Amino acid sequence: MKTLLECEFEYVANPHLMQIYAGFFELHKKGIIRLKARPVGKATSGPHILVVTINKKYKVAYDALDGFSWIIGDKEQNLSYFQNNFKVDFYFKRSFHQQLYQYKPANCHIFPLGLNYNVYPDYNMLAYNPTLKDKLKYVLKTNRLFNRVSSKNFFYAKDFEHHPTNHSVDRILFITRAWDPQEARWEGARPHREMVNQMRAECIRLCRKEFGDRFTGGLSTDAYSTKHFADLIIPNEYTGKSRFLQAVKEHSICIATTGLHDSIGWKLGEYVAASRAIVSEPLHYEVPGNFKKDQNYLAFETPAQLIEQIQKLLDNKELILQMMQNNHQYYTDYVKPDKLVLNTLLQVLQHIERHPSVIHTNDSQVVAYNGIEYAKS
Repeated sequence: MKTLLECEFEYVANPHLMQIYAGFFELHKKGIIRLKARPVGKATSGPHILVVTINKKYKVAYDALDGFSWIIGDKEQNLSYFQNNFKVDFYFKRSFHQQLYQYKPANCHIFPLGLNYNVYPDYNMLAYNPTLKDKLKYVLKTNRLFNRVSSKNFFYAKDFEHHPTNHSVDRILFITRAWDPQEARWEGARPHREMVNQMRAECIRLCRKEFGDRFTGGLSTDAYSTKHFADLIIPNEYTGKSRFLQAVKEHSICIATTGLHDSIGWKLGEYVAASRAIVSEPLHYEVPGNFKKDQNYLAFETPAQLIEQIQKLLDNKELILQMMQNNHQYYTDYVKPDKLVLNTLLQVLQHIERHPSVIHTNDSQVVAYNGIEYAKS
C-alpha cells in the first residue's frame, strides 16, 4: 500500500511538541505516511511551533503555545504578529479561538489542534540521526534498559492511558502548582498568574475541608509556593510523574483549572487519556470534535461551585461512569497522538483536493485506519 502523504520537518526537543512528534512517528511506523525528520539544535519557526512540509509543497504549522503568546506584549500585539509573520498554508492552533479568523495570515486555513499533554514517541525519535552517541543518549534517557536503577524521564501513551473504572469509593484529585508572578516574561501577565494561584489555593483548601480523606491535593513544592502557600504543599511522593499518573488512575474525579494565558492545561489532556470524570474551570479555547460541558466535564467558576459539581458526581455513580466512557471515546478519536495528527492531515487533504475522494466510502481507493477512512496516494 502506498503512503498517504510525505511529511518533512526539523525536530527540536520541546515538551510542548512531543505529542505532535509522537503522532507523526507512529504514523510513519505504521506506513500511513513517509516521514523525514532532521534533528536540529534550534527551531526556526519559533518556540513551541512545528512547521511540516507536506508533499514538498504545502506548509502546515502546529502551534502548541499557551494562548496568544507568540511575542511579549498584549493581545492585540500578538494577534497582529500572528497575522503578519506566518507564511503557511495550514495552521493548527492548540489555543484556538474564533477570533483568529479575523487575523489569520493571508491564504491560510486555520483549525483547532486539540488537547495536549507531554507524551513522548514510543519510537526512537533519533532513528534519523545515525550517530551512535545520540542513539545511546536516547536509550539512557528513555530508560529502556535502566528503569530499575534510575527514575523514568520519558512517558509514553500507554503510561497515561486507562480504562473507565468503577471504584468502590470515588475519590477526588487535584495536584497542581503555583506560578511565580515575577517570572512572567511580560509585566502585564503578572496579575493573571496571581489570579490563577489564588483560585488554585482556594480550591485546595475548600476541597480539603469538604471531602477530607476522599480528597488528595495540594501544590508541588518550590521556593515561591513554600513562601506563600506553605500549608498547601503536598508531599513529593505525589508530585513525581510516575506517582502522579498512578494517582490519576486511582481517583475517579480529577480537577482542572485554567493555565497560563487562559490556556487549557496539560492535565486536562492527561485526565482524558486516563478516562476520568472531570470538573474544570470553563474552557477559553476550542478543541476539535464533540468535547462538551456536562458530557466530558462539569464546569465551575468559583471554589463553591467546584464543591457543588464534585458533590453532583459523588451523588451519581452512573454520571461518573458515563463521563469516563465519554472521555475514553474522545481520547481514542481526537487526543491519542497518532489520531490527533492523522485528523489534521485528513483536513489538509480535504482542502488540497477539490473533490476529496477521502469522503467516498464506496471507492476502491479508500482504506480505513482506526475507523477513519482516507484515500491512498
